[in-house]
Amino acid sequence: MKNNTKEIQSQVIELLRFPLIILVVFVHMIPFERQALSWELNGANVYRIVTEVISHHIGRLAVPCFFLFSGYFFFIKITEWNSKVYASQLKKRFHTLLIPYLLWNILFVPVILFKNLVFQKINLPLDDNYEKLHSLSVYGILWGEPLNFPLWYLRDLIVMVALAPLFYYYFRYTKFIGLILILVIYLMGLESTIQGLSSTAILYFGVGAYMGQFKYSLLDFALSYRRIAIVMAIAMLAVTTYYTVSPYYEYCVRLFTVFGVTAVLYLGYQCNKWEGLKRICIRLAPTVFFIYAIHVIYILGWLKGGFLKSPLADSPTGMLLGYLVIPFLCIGIILLIYRAMHEFFPKTLYFITGSR
Repeated sequence: MKNNTKEIQSQVIELLRFPLIILVVFVHMIPFERQALSWELNGANVYRIVTEVISHHIGRLAVPCFFLFSGYFFFIKITEWNSKVYASQLKKRFHTLLIPYLLWNILFVPVILFKNLVFQKINLPLDDNYEKLHSLSVYGILWGEPLNFPLWYLRDLIVMVALAPLFYYYFRYTKFIGLILILVIYLMGLESTIQGLSSTAILYFGVGAYMGQFKYSLLDFALSYRRIAIVMAIAMLAVTTYYTVSPYYEYCVRLFTVFGVTAVLYLGYQCNKWEGLKRICIRLAPTVFFIYAIHVIYILGWLKGGFLKSPLADSPTGMLLGYLVIPFLCIGIILLIYRAMHEFFPKTLYFITGSR
């Protein structure tokens, strides 16, 4: 890979991190259950179409992109695999993955207990998180669910890192055929029953590992196949929307995601040409993990709950406005918290964000 391409690729990936975390927040704006759609142009149905397309379809691109980047950067600098290299990588990930994963799950427990203690004092009903906390085992809190549910991505990433030697030797001997095999398993919708071994993690971390191991450029690939990726992503997005509550949905959205991730890289390349946008996104990139870890610890829930009690929630137009505004309000609040911690508690912030 040429030095100029490497530099641009690094900028593109760094630029994409903040927009992708915005997409993650949008994913958590509505329930995970999909809604049936019709093509009537009334307010309620427009609201359902917009929210389904963003949160349940386009939103599916964010986590695969993060897995892809993680697999790629894990392997890109490795020229020779041995136990010493593996131990060094594990040591780094112990600080950047395992410690923050355990910390943010455990931190959620006293937050839930304190909130519901206040609720009991003022005669309000206990919330769902309190009931969930009391129904889970320690395994469920720290691994099975996990309690801070967006951390399932971090849990699966920890497993992928632990299995890195298998990825290395698997691709060393199977090469491109091995990549096609895990792609077929993913597109067939086959899933393991073991927590941490999702087919999404295996495919996209695996693709990143393959590209990094053989020193291919993610950006060069995206630029080479940009036309087919964009056309197929748009086409499969339309098909996925049509089959939203169909048994075919999962197959359609997975095919959309395969093309969509490549299209995201190309869009990132185009955005990288806008100096103002690039500067803002790269400047905000260090906040991404903090936003990811903290946004569902009541901040997003409180904002949604407060909005539902407002007059805007009485109309589809108001609901759509709230849906589009609340994620940015949530992120704005988190950025203020981040800035305050960066100013007054920098070492604590450094520790809880995995030494980032």
